[in-house]
Order: sequence, then C-alpha cells, then structure tokens
Amino acid sequence: MNSLNEVLLREGYDSPHALMKDWALIVALSKVEQYRAECDFFQKKHGMTMEAFESNLHRERGSEDFEKEDDINDWEFSLEALKWWEKKIKELQDVTDS
Repeated sequence: MNSLNEVLLREGYDSPHALMKDWALIVALSKVEQYRAECDFFQKKHGMTMEAFESNLHRERGSEDFEKEDDINDWEFSLEALKWWEKKIKELQDVTDS
C-alpha cells in the first residue's frame, strides 16, 4: 500500500474520489456562506429585498445613482452565485463514492 492510500484510509477515505468529493463540498459550502453574507449585507444596507430595491431603482427616472447601480449589479451577481453553489451542493451530495 502506498503512502497516499495509507493516509487516506487512516482519515476514513476509501478512495481519492471520496476525499475529492468532501473537498468539493467544503469549497461549495464556503462559497454559499460567502454569497449568502453578501446578499444579507445588501438587504440590510438597503432595508429591503433585491426585488423591491430594483423596482425602486428603476422607478427613479432622470437621475442616475452609480452606487445604487453598482449595488444592484453586485447583489444580482451574489444571488445568482448563491443559487448556483446551492445547486452544486445538492449535486455533490448525490454523487456516489466509487
């Protein structure tokens, strides 16, 4: 038995694939936490949901607020990234260790 397999077995992994699955899940969980925190930040900053903020922003005609435009772009990105990583977590949890 080589050293890598020995270490993996000692830590409860029966294959490198099982370790990679756990590693990928840890990365995905970290990303979900990051993007959830970003979404929470914007919701607290503006005191409303992204949908309400976006609606209010588009109602303001004739004036441009670059900070608000940046916020909505960053908020939309964070929300989409959060959804993507949550989907990846579900997919990773369904992966079998083979």
